Amino acid sequence: MPSRHRRCHPALLLLGWLLLSSCVIAEPRPKIVFSCWIPETVPLHQRVTTLFSESFDALGYDFSMHYRPNQRSLMEANAGISDGDCARTSDYRDNNPESSLIRVDVLLARTSMEAWSRDPERTLSTEQDLTREPLRIGYVRGHVVVKEWIERHELPNLVSVTSTEHGLKMVSAGRLDLFIGTSVSTRQEMQQVELTHPIYSAGHVLEIEGYAYLNEAHRVLLPSLERELRERLPTDGWQFE
Repeated sequence: MPSRHRRCHPALLLLGWLLLSSCVIAEPRPKIVFSCWIPETVPLHQRVTTLFSESFDALGYDFSMHYRPNQRSLMEANAGISDGDCARTSDYRDNNPESSLIRVDVLLARTSMEAWSRDPERTLSTEQDLTREPLRIGYVRGHVVVKEWIERHELPNLVSVTSTEHGLKMVSAGRLDLFIGTSVSTRQEMQQVELTHPIYSAGHVLEIEGYAYLNEAHRVLLPSLERELRERLPTDGWQFE
């Protein structure tokens, strides 16, 4: 008997194509994760996250950033637990040659280190002003630039604290004479901290520049990441008081 050729109904062909397509799963994009000492509740954290998300997206990567206390953020980035650290001073690698972090050579922001006191009359304008009397000075543990700067002036009463919030509360309670932190992030974080006694800015004592740092394992991304960041940042970076 002659063979009969049956035509498949178009609807059946479409169903088969859909079933076949559903078996093909797209490969997920690679992901970059940064650790960052800026708390997620602070607006600056979201601003930095958006900057890096857009930049890495252009390179074909997903990006996320999570908060870690200052010292732990560096530890994770150096160990490769995270892929980089969101912002450190320009000379971080120079002062830590054993570090596995490389600077992303695009200026993110200019800001300053600002001192905070519960004494509204206290005024500081230079590093040397800190040496005029034996002040109890707090800074966030792992904040390398502050630690090196304070130790350079051989100030005897240094207290490292776990977070900006902790330092501000200690000043408010009279347990510290001064707390020194990055101006822009400290001011934003202070809006969310409940203090028992008001505190006041005693002045800006050191200008700093912030750069992102990438773990050596991702060195190949450095030129293209720098290009993408330059397209999204002002020539002189963000400017903060």
